[in-house]
Amino acid sequence: MNLLPASSRLRVAIIGGGFSGAAVAWHLAQMPRPERISISVIEPRPVLGGGLAYSSEEPSHRVNVPAIRMSMAPDDPQHFARWLTGSGELEHDPDAIWKNGDAFPRRRVFGRYVAEHLAPYLGSGLVRHAEGLAIRVTRDASGAGWTVHTSSGLVAADIVVLAATHPQPAIPAALIHLTEAPGFIADPYAPAALAGIGPEASVLIVGSGLTSADMVAELDRRGHRGRILALSRRGLRSRGHPDVRGEPFGDFASAPATTVEFGDHVG
Repeated sequence: MNLLPASSRLRVAIIGGGFSGAAVAWHLAQMPRPERISISVIEPRPVLGGGLAYSSEEPSHRVNVPAIRMSMAPDDPQHFARWLTGSGELEHDPDAIWKNGDAFPRRRVFGRYVAEHLAPYLGSGLVRHAEGLAIRVTRDASGAGWTVHTSSGLVAADIVVLAATHPQPAIPAALIHLTEAPGFIADPYAPAALAGIGPEASVLIVGSGLTSADMVAELDRRGHRGRILALSRRGLRSRGHPDVRGEPFGDFASAPATTVEFGDHVG
């Protein structure tokens, strides 16, 4: 599909420079005739590729799927696994290897993988890092383009890709009165957020999903031995990985079911 006349240069602005935004930029940069495209990635962090998910410096924060299932290249499932093997990261991190042989490296390692693959295009100028926070997007008066207003200036674009992360979770209304209370941690991913928790302290975690698992792992690394209680609305907790890896499956081509039919109940 021709989006612009042959003489024009397509300007793409990507809001968000984490994995999603960096991967979009990487794939666009590999398209034929790169001189016909201009790619700007708007991201406040100094390095592209990490984002919220893969910028953590906490060594206990690991990817939650095996490395063999992570890749920037959909047609090359081993892309990250090969890079990881050659990076030397696993030699310094024996805990990354699970008992079935799967590798679960630290999340910042995956961010490094993304950053390294995008680096040549940043170096050549094909991809530009607009370091700043996107504030708003406006339509040009002509209706033919967009302007992204950032904390460091304006970025003009013909196409805007929204690859921003989710906002920081809000404090539940029932706990809002605890905001200023000692020992209350609203943002557990803030630098050194758990550093002040004593090794024998009793800890209450509101929620039992992946963030909860991250916090337990970090507390354990810090030598915590006190009681930890996690609250779940459904009485559930994060499930561990099975010993044997199953094959991926899924049907994403057919229309999903919207009704359910109950058969005879067998007691």
